[in-house]
Amino acid sequence: MRVPGITAPACALMVALALAAPAAAVEPSISPATVEATIYPGGAVVVDKTVQTPEIPPRVDVCLLEDETASFGDDIGNLKNPATIAAIFDGVRATSPDSEFAVAGFRDYPVFPYGNSGDWVYRLLSPMSPDFTSWSIGINALSAGGGGDLPEAQYDAIVAAVNGGFGSVSCGFRDDPQVARVLVAVTDAQFHTPDGTHLNSSATTIAALDAANVTVIGLKAPGAGGELDALATATGGSVHPLSSDGADIAAAILAGLGNLPVEVAIASTCSDPISTSFSPASQTVTSGGTADFTETISVAPGAAGGTYTCTDSVSFDGTLAEGVVESKTIHVPGISLTPVTDTNELGLDLSHTVTATVTAGASGPVAGASVEIEITAGPNAGTSATGSTDAGGEFSLTWTPAVAPASLGTDSVTAWLLNPAGERVASAHASKTWVDTTAPSAACVATVNPHGKNVPKAPGNGGQGQNQDGFYQLLGTDGVWSADGLQLFVTDNGSGTVFGPFADGTRIKYTQAGKGTPVIKKMGNATDAVDWHIIGTGDAELSVVDGSGNTGTASCLVPPPPK
Repeated sequence: MRVPGITAPACALMVALALAAPAAAVEPSISPATVEATIYPGGAVVVDKTVQTPEIPPRVDVCLLEDETASFGDDIGNLKNPATIAAIFDGVRATSPDSEFAVAGFRDYPVFPYGNSGDWVYRLLSPMSPDFTSWSIGINALSAGGGGDLPEAQYDAIVAAVNGGFGSVSCGFRDDPQVARVLVAVTDAQFHTPDGTHLNSSATTIAALDAANVTVIGLKAPGAGGELDALATATGGSVHPLSSDGADIAAAILAGLGNLPVEVAIASTCSDPISTSFSPASQTVTSGGTADFTETISVAPGAAGGTYTCTDSVSFDGTLAEGVVESKTIHVPGISLTPVTDTNELGLDLSHTVTATVTAGASGPVAGASVEIEITAGPNAGTSATGSTDAGGEFSLTWTPAVAPASLGTDSVTAWLLNPAGERVASAHASKTWVDTTAPSAACVATVNPHGKNVPKAPGNGGQGQNQDGFYQLLGTDGVWSADGLQLFVTDNGSGTVFGPFADGTRIKYTQAGKGTPVIKKMGNATDAVDWHIIGTGDAELSVVDGSGNTGTASCLVPPPPK
């Protein structure tokens, strides 16, 4: 308090003020103060919010327009008490730290029968200021006297407080739309209406107040009529009774300021892919009350999985309410597929597994999420599986292709995350390549001569183990390719001449001439046991090539030519 010394009567008055004052101010807040939700891409959740408004708007200009006629002597005396001056100032500042104050007074025209000589219609005693000393000086400058007849010049004084007049300037409300402008009009008398001297009526006064966006709080002492009620109702204010001596003026002013309209709005820092909307966008309620909103929190379709954070902040009359913030944490499920790429040897690696994992950022794996996995293109297109993720957020597809040429190539795999409505909302991709890099087996097998007789291997010249007569059957086998997918070639390793391709199982007679030009000749007819006679300069080498281009080899040894 700004009171250096307090007398016993002043202490008693302060106790009375404390008892008459409104209950302890409720702190502005937003509920819930935190929101955490898991939202699928393209989805939304709705959150009901309640905003507790301050007892008094955060930025308010208060102009006290006091009745200074003789009947208000005791009221002005009580108002000038230092405890009362401080109680009003501190009470407003407690919930409206950016508040300013002005003091003005009125009586009536200084002509008979309205007022006495020396009276005034309106005068400004201290301009709008945040300074306590200025406020105190203005109140202490108030005086009681004169007044003439019972009604006073309240209408004209109120218009002058808004626009200036009668040789004095207006209260000086700040030119800021975010400031609540309040005129506290105090009187115990009825109002003069236009009569040739008095200028304004209720209608013109309301028009002036509306044009300046000023709200009237009326403090009515015994004897006042209904004029203040009409002004307060028209401007969204309120009226409060005063005791005959005005001892309760501090409590009445604070009660009136606690019944002002305040516009409440919520703004969000959420950005793509998180967006918010509020219904209503803003609303006006009585200060000290609550405002209810419905917030819709949406996640954009195709949003990447992860955790996103943002905040909602509240403003009162366009002024950001410091500390009134809701923290928002949104977990968005996403899907991944592993391994992303892989290569398997067809026939050796008989199966392959891809695993989809669903996680929602910092909240971790999502159990029970619906997943589809499908091979969308490639040799195994159409293979698919649908199910729910396990406790680790995983769901897998395993497939085993047939060991055949048709299974060679790259499978394109897509995994889809489904939202609770069964709609695909996110996807991941992988590829699996099935290859054949294994060479086929090649064999030169000694076989029968054209007469159908077996020709066994014999030591021959030098025990070389070759087929002495050169009769061979050409054979190839492969793990992927069948016999009709193989090509067989015979190479004269003396000259490098290549003969073929031959079908698997072809029978030949190979002769090593040692010199000359290698040749191939058709032998006999289709019923003969030998298909071809090949004459080369060296031994024969068999090459078997499969459809993948892999080559297997074997030697077909024969005796050298006689020396």
